[in-house]
Amino acid sequence: MAKERFEGVLGGLYSRNEIFLVSSAMIFICSVFIGYAFSGVLEPILTNIFGEFKSNVSKGILNLDTVSLLTHNLTIILMMYFGGILFGLGTAYFLIYYGLFLGYAGSQYELGYFIMSVIPHGVFEIIGFIIVGASGFRLANILINIMKGSLKLQPDFNMANQFKFLLEVNYDDFKDSLIMMGIAIVLICIAAIIEANFTPGWIEYMQNVV
Repeated sequence: MAKERFEGVLGGLYSRNEIFLVSSAMIFICSVFIGYAFSGVLEPILTNIFGEFKSNVSKGILNLDTVSLLTHNLTIILMMYFGGILFGLGTAYFLIYYGLFLGYAGSQYELGYFIMSVIPHGVFEIIGFIIVGASGFRLANILINIMKGSLKLQPDFNMANQFKFLLEVNYDDFKDSLIMMGIAIVLICIAAIIEANFTPGWIEYMQNVV
């Protein structure tokens, strides 16, 4: 019974937010593809960013322990979520940016090796990014609906009550955005734990095998 109820909740969450989840996934996946396929064109922009990232890791400025990775990734998803306040443009920007970065990073290594190296934590991290992207787009949709509704408020009636009703109408959608944000946080936490504690050993194993 509990399992069926849980599956029903997730199914309902997906169906209500399908367009946002699909849009987020398409933006991120297309950005990864573009970052990889057009790495030569994007090199003037991304080579410095990627080089700085590698330098920060080697110098210890960006640590790869659980807490540091968790803090870094949580900061990213918070920016992606609240980017929805800018009518979703902020959310789209971060999805594109990190998609391009991931694709470009993949072009700097042998593709099979790169994929095998990032799979352990990447599955959770990428799904987390896509879900939080959807929550950011949902947040943008809520703000747009409130703005559109505000334009239809009737001056002959109590404005406070009308605006309160407008917020109540969008409450369930806001709750959906927070639930998706919570799911993304859980996935990002799992990804950070795996990346810090399992991925290094996995990469070393892959290097010995390959």
